[in-house]
Amino acid sequence: MAALQQWSILLGNNLDNPSATVSAADLDTENASLTQLLITGEYGLVLKSGPAKEIFGTSLSDADVDADTVALNLPAFLSKSIHAYLASPEHQHAALDVLSVGIAALYAFVQAGWTGPEIFEPVELLPACIKDKAKELDSQALENLAVGGETVYHLSPRILFLQLARILLVDNIQELEKDMAVADTAAWWALRVLFLQQRTLEGPTGMLQEEMMKLSDKTEAALNKKFENGLGGLEAIDKKEIMTRFWMERGLVQHWYTEDTKAYEAFQKAQSTSGFRFKVTGAMGKRTKFQQFDTSQLVVVAESSRDMASSRPANYKSKAGAGPKNLEHNDDTVLEKIQYSELSEEDRARLGDLELDPTKEIEDLHPIDHALLLAFCLNIKNTNPAHGLTVEQMFPFVTRVLETPNNWTVYTMALLLRSRLEADKSRTVERGALQLQALVDQTRIEDETSTTRERMHHFFSVLLPSKWELEKELAEQYMALGVVRSALDIFERLELWEDVIACHQFLDQPEKAKAMCKELLEKNPKNAKLLCILGDLDQDPEMYRQAWEVSGHRFARAQRSLGAYLFKQEQFKEAMDAYQLALAINPLFENSWFVLGCIGMQVEDFDVAIEAFTKVVSIDQNNGEAWNNLAAIHMRRNNNLDAQHALRQALKEKRESWKIWSNYMYCSLDVGDFTEAIRAMGMLVELRWKSRSEDEKHEIVDVVMLDRIVQGVTRDLKDLFSRRVAFQESRVEELLLGITNRITTDPRIWKICGKFYFWQKNYPECLECHLKAYRAVIHNPKIETEQPEFEKAVESAVEMVDWYRNLGPLTFKDAQGQEQPVAKDWAYRSKQMIKSLMARTKDSWEHLEAFEKLKDTMEELKQEK
Repeated sequence: MAALQQWSILLGNNLDNPSATVSAADLDTENASLTQLLITGEYGLVLKSGPAKEIFGTSLSDADVDADTVALNLPAFLSKSIHAYLASPEHQHAALDVLSVGIAALYAFVQAGWTGPEIFEPVELLPACIKDKAKELDSQALENLAVGGETVYHLSPRILFLQLARILLVDNIQELEKDMAVADTAAWWALRVLFLQQRTLEGPTGMLQEEMMKLSDKTEAALNKKFENGLGGLEAIDKKEIMTRFWMERGLVQHWYTEDTKAYEAFQKAQSTSGFRFKVTGAMGKRTKFQQFDTSQLVVVAESSRDMASSRPANYKSKAGAGPKNLEHNDDTVLEKIQYSELSEEDRARLGDLELDPTKEIEDLHPIDHALLLAFCLNIKNTNPAHGLTVEQMFPFVTRVLETPNNWTVYTMALLLRSRLEADKSRTVERGALQLQALVDQTRIEDETSTTRERMHHFFSVLLPSKWELEKELAEQYMALGVVRSALDIFERLELWEDVIACHQFLDQPEKAKAMCKELLEKNPKNAKLLCILGDLDQDPEMYRQAWEVSGHRFARAQRSLGAYLFKQEQFKEAMDAYQLALAINPLFENSWFVLGCIGMQVEDFDVAIEAFTKVVSIDQNNGEAWNNLAAIHMRRNNNLDAQHALRQALKEKRESWKIWSNYMYCSLDVGDFTEAIRAMGMLVELRWKSRSEDEKHEIVDVVMLDRIVQGVTRDLKDLFSRRVAFQESRVEELLLGITNRITTDPRIWKICGKFYFWQKNYPECLECHLKAYRAVIHNPKIETEQPEFEKAVESAVEMVDWYRNLGPLTFKDAQGQEQPVAKDWAYRSKQMIKSLMARTKDSWEHLEAFEKLKDTMEELKQEK
């Protein structure tokens, strides 16, 4: 039974009957199971229970406390207490008690900073002799929870709860995992603690990311082992929900660190496990009150699996009309909801097994499936550029969740996403800001329509921001709307001094910003962040250096700022040193790696540059500029295979960059990948044609590269994969046609075409190409005024006569299969061509040797039969 309690805590199901309702009043708090107290959301009762008092030393007298307690060394004091509790034979389920108390501390922190309502001060749990040292304990908690040079938000409410949870669930995880009653879920709870710790930090840190991925892998292995030979005493539906939750949470962690591809794969596994089905389709409808005709609207069709849809316990479902307030548009034009038109039988058939009639009542979904829809919505945002289409793609996901609300936390997240999506539209920006204000207000009061249990039940399945993050987002929305004073009030209350100073700068009050910063530094002269802010205001690198020193060489932001300043001053070597110091502490800053790579290229330290850009693309595989720069370095080192691979990745994100296509074409030809070279040249021609002015159209084709491609075919060369290039014949011909349809005045291109058709033995087409090349030359009006141009024309005319002479007498089969001469009257054509050129240029160039060459050619033609 004890081993199954860990799953009940995870799922939030009552021990005896998942559908039963248990309230705090029904429980004898002295003897009640800690597990059931956790499930019902009574975290305070768990933290003040007998096991918790023994672990925290709540009842210890002054004489009983040790030196660690007096010195406020909580990690050492609590670790000793935990070990003693676990070793005591009096406690039958010691590990489960420690796990339960740790989870209660974690949930108490979430309640204080995310979901509300207010909860008691965590210092009340500690020995009496240190209860009056709350400020010192909070300061130590802030310091102990800082990781990788990233500090915890200093006004995080009840931050001591998070430190207690970390000590119990992370620092002592090895002790917990020795007991089978908690071994299966201990790593999962540790993962949750670390993710919350990361979300309280000011920036991402690689140390926590690495630790979380290890815990996630350990959790996955434990779950697979638990379920591979059976259900381990759990119902099948419980196993399904457990695995769905796990993949959801793993995906959200990866999403938070911008590992979009991995996150999407995790969300897909969660969807597959849940049996949840959805698709994005279209339906006809109206968006505005005055719309005359229906237009196609994106809509999400979704349904939970039957067992998941019927498994949601009733005791944590919101009451009717419960949850955050959903504000209406109240707009004179835009409808509150899309008004869909009735579907025809044909439309229903097209929708297939996920049939939907938008005008009918929509079925409810399991809350975890709602969370999955929001996760896929976030993934759209993370993997697409910011443009209108992305917003239109995201809206149907959010709308589907809002249509059937059934969980306070998930519904809150959906409203938040909608307010973000509406922020850039003039018709909806007001509702978006007011909705955000309503979400901020709701966490300050106790909502009678939703229980603590419900608010916490799916908290880890969404990325709901903390109270202070929501308020900051609201202030930023005010800034975007120009309501700077209101934004300033919020930033000052949250003590977000960088944003406060940004407001003063926006209000054209730089001196007030500096005065505020200096005043704050007088109160706290060792505040590294304030020193950096002052450095930003005065552009004084000494402030960054001072911040680095006062932080004990741990505040990475100081070196990042110093590096950025030195880079602008073109002090590249010093800037490189600064960025390397910052990235050694916290390597998750993509922009810092990118700038370091640029510095490496500038000083030609290509080893540093390659390492830096490789780090960038490992953090964000979709950074096209980093891939392009990486390719440029490989090209400088004549490592064209690696350069080609990097450019291929760059093109996934920057398909409209003709410069990258040009580099990709060069690399592909150099390594012998003619297939990609042909594709690249085709794209290059198309993009250059669109981007160049009329006077520059002739520059869209790299003639030398085009000639190399044609030579690969005509000379029977082999490509990178030892295939004869001749198999690309049809693609090369298509490429040539595409070019000559756009460019008709470049004789070099026509001659290359002639070379290709001659190889094909398509002699009529070959002769026609050379004739067009000749015409492109003689259409130059400078022939009559500039000697070099005249001499070029003579050379072209003589060459054309040779082509007439060699190809004219040959035969080819026409469309009816009859043998026909290529140019039966080739001699006459040649004479007329020479005669015309001579008549045109006689007055200007008759005295030149080149003109005599025309006369000689004419005499030769007269003797031709």
